[in-house]
Amino acid sequence: MTAAKTRFGVLLLTLATACATTGGAGGGASERYYQADTKLPPQAQLERQLDDAERGKYHDASTYYQRGRQAADSGNMDQARAEYATAADMYAQFVEQFTQSEWRMPIRNLAAELYVQAGQYEKAAVQADKIIADPQAKDRSKALGARLAAMAWLNAANTKVKAGQLEGIKLANADQRRGEKLNPRVPPGEWKRFVEASDTYVANMAADPEASKPAAERRGIAPAQLALIAAEVEYAFDNMEDAQRRFDAILKTFPKDADVLADAVPLYLQTYLYLGDEVGYQAAVTRVRADVQARLADPKADPKAKESYQKVLDALGRAEAGAQFAAAQKLLDAGKPAEAAQAFEKVAADPKGGDVSNALHNAAVAWDKADQADKAAEIRQRIVTEYADSKVAPNNALLLAVYRSKKGDHADAAKLYESFLQKWPDSPNRCVALQNVASELDVAKKPVDAAARYVAFGKDEQCAKADPNTAARALYRAGRLFQDAKQKAKAKDAYASALGVPNVTDTVAKSQVNDAKERMKKL
Repeated sequence: MTAAKTRFGVLLLTLATACATTGGAGGGASERYYQADTKLPPQAQLERQLDDAERGKYHDASTYYQRGRQAADSGNMDQARAEYATAADMYAQFVEQFTQSEWRMPIRNLAAELYVQAGQYEKAAVQADKIIADPQAKDRSKALGARLAAMAWLNAANTKVKAGQLEGIKLANADQRRGEKLNPRVPPGEWKRFVEASDTYVANMAADPEASKPAAERRGIAPAQLALIAAEVEYAFDNMEDAQRRFDAILKTFPKDADVLADAVPLYLQTYLYLGDEVGYQAAVTRVRADVQARLADPKADPKAKESYQKVLDALGRAEAGAQFAAAQKLLDAGKPAEAAQAFEKVAADPKGGDVSNALHNAAVAWDKADQADKAAEIRQRIVTEYADSKVAPNNALLLAVYRSKKGDHADAAKLYESFLQKWPDSPNRCVALQNVASELDVAKKPVDAAARYVAFGKDEQCAKADPNTAARALYRAGRLFQDAKQKAKAKDAYASALGVPNVTDTVAKSQVNDAKERMKKL
């Protein structure tokens, strides 16, 4: 049986072809039982070793097994799963009926694998658990049974999660939960059984027959992956102390598994933040960074492993930036905006990682709350200039224009709104910018330019539909400005457009529309 690498997805398993092997029995009473890793000999050869009652039962089960393999080879997987399920039931019944059979563990192992192929994961796990509990099971059988049980329970859990019958795994960061108290609880149902089986496997993994094989030929999930998922399960159910212990054990037990470290390290550091252990967090960061840097510097390290180690270092940088970001947010929430602003600027200046534009955005917000509008504007100018492609740039461009307007620099504010419209023409705030360009030019004593922008706003179908009253008032104002500038044709067009705006309900807007009608008569 082999398995594709997975985290929380259902495993893709294929049966290993049964073949004869030596060893596993003989020598004494306690040695006559074949261990679970013993591959079953060809059917006819094994049946010759069985008595009549055993032979018939085993023969019937094997018939369904062969039918399943034939169906699978033909691509008829529905039939294959049905045949495998029947065969697994009969193999399991064989073991329960003939409890002293020397072949009981390898037959039970086959039953478990067939249940997996049939998608009956809980039945597979039950058979695997019985291998572990067998009084004649040696360490290698316990390891094999535990590995199979863990995989089966993981599949069972994923299946129930997809069906909405079991709580899924969510790996939230401490800052995402914003101070929400931990609610430690025993993982429910299949998650708990998976963790238990995974722990049993890790404790016996040195005896796993697969451990001696090349990595590409090993069956099932790697020990480090099982340990990682078990730690993530405990993390997801808020058992942070246990999760921290597990992540720490992963770092110590599997230091060369770079891919697993890349997943484990960020969550490991998060456990310290959840537990409020700032000293422990910093110590962990220093310790992990020193270890990973040493491995990265090893000239004998595999190039692919070096890529993963670099990912760990990058993750450390992001984790540190995230922790600093959360600390800055706490200062802001605590009513210390100036200190928070400085902390956010420090995050933005950290070269090790993090979202610089978002940190700068929060710094500007904090400076505003600290009544330091000039400092906020300086940062917003930097965002617009250096991080124009960021998600926060459009909003900061608008706020920068508002700042210029409040300072009395209306012409510059208008330019900023114009620039906003050019850079982000599809922004949901486009209508606001269109209107404000006109208003700023109007206050800046540039009547003709203002009138043209009022018309652009008022005639825009999307803007007029969203706010017909404002559109009508803008067109009326445009008409007045054009009229004062002796541009009668443009004034008449603006007045006519104001009359054509539908759904005008505002009293002022209605009076202006009526006045526009009278003015048109005199032009």
